[in-house]
Amino acid sequence: MIRDEGRIKWRTNHKGGNPVNWLEELLNLIALFASYVEHPGDGPAKKEQVKQMIKDALPDEQWKIDPELFDFILDISIDVVVMFLNKGLWKSAMKVLAK
Repeated sequence: MIRDEGRIKWRTNHKGGNPVNWLEELLNLIALFASYVEHPGDGPAKKEQVKQMIKDALPDEQWKIDPELFDFILDISIDVVVMFLNKGLWKSAMKVLAK
């Protein structure tokens, strides 16, 4: 992933690129943005914030996909990433901060 003029460019051309790379980069963005908006409560609002941040970061020409399908993928991906962050990274961070 490369930043260019405030937008994020994918490393590969996803029209013929490896879909695993696309998914890996999407999950990394979700983890980054979910960490950025994290605070107690407001789960659905934070989820919508992350979805909008992802859509704003991705150039339209590089992810030609049905918007409803992309929303479905984002919903599931955000839930899974946040579940892992809640059980791991954020839980560990709270223990450190509480000391």
